[in-house]
Formats: sequence, C-alpha cells, structure tokens
Amino acid sequence: MKQNILITGGCGYVGSKLTENLLNQGKNVKVIDTCWFGNNLKNHKNLKVIKKDIRNLKSKDFKNVDKVIHLANIANDPSVELNQTLAWEVNCLALYKMLEFSKLYKIKQFIYASSGSVYGIKKERKVTEDLSFIPISTYNKTKMIAERILLSFEKDMKVHIVRPA
Repeated sequence: MKQNILITGGCGYVGSKLTENLLNQGKNVKVIDTCWFGNNLKNHKNLKVIKKDIRNLKSKDFKNVDKVIHLANIANDPSVELNQTLAWEVNCLALYKMLEFSKLYKIKQFIYASSGSVYGIKKERKVTEDLSFIPISTYNKTKMIAERILLSFEKDMKVHIVRPA
C-alpha cells in the first residue's frame, strides 16, 4: 500500500524539492499551499495540489493521510514584522488545528520545520539541542511556541522537529 503524505507549503523551494523526491519514491503526495510564490510542481498521477491557506484547513483535508510534513509558515523576521497577528495565526494557531485533525484521523507521524533561530544568539561555538531557547524576535517566538504545541501531541503520534539554521 502506498504511503499518503500531506505537505503544507509544498510549493515553496524546500517543499517542491521534497515533493518531487517523494513522488520519485512512489508516494502519494497531497500539497496544500497558498501558492503566494507560484506553483512550479509538475503534474504527476500521484500528486494533488490544493491552493488553500492553512488557516482554512478542514478535517477532511487530513482524511487518508499517513504522515504530515508541515513546512508552511510566515517565515523570517522581516515577513513576521509586517503582520505579527498573521504570523501567530499561521505559525501557531493553524498548527494546533492541524494537530487536532491529525489526532482525529490517527495520523502516525508529524514532521515540523522549525528554525535554529529559537536558540537566539549564543556565546557557545556549537549550538546543540542541549542549549536553552532564547528567542529574540517575534518570528523566533512563534517557532518556539509552535514546537511546544507540537510536543504536547507526542502521546498521539510520532512527532519530529527539524531546526534548519
């Protein structure tokens, strides 16, 4: 049986590369994206692209999904500063709603793209997961809170946090 993967933000740079890779592995991929920056994904029999804001997701969007890879967010400090309310709604509140839907449909795995910026500015030469979070901007704070929200669902599904730097 083919694995069914939902990717939010799948039309972005990372998402489009990941989508292509998963399709090449024979997975079924559903991408949900606002397509603010367009959609350069090639048509594929195992790909379904839905143009939608993640704040408007419904439970049915998670039906028959095995794994969620959540890449969609308001990214970087300048973008968040333009509309902090939007950033909190997308980066935290929509995530909570997605996790509730994932729990409802007993989705087995949820992968979340956070940011190494949750650590703030460190004196240490190597920033490791053992260090404390000291977010210095609203963007960093939304990522930190989103991680905490995700971890509160650890009993319901396998959760993973990736922190690119």
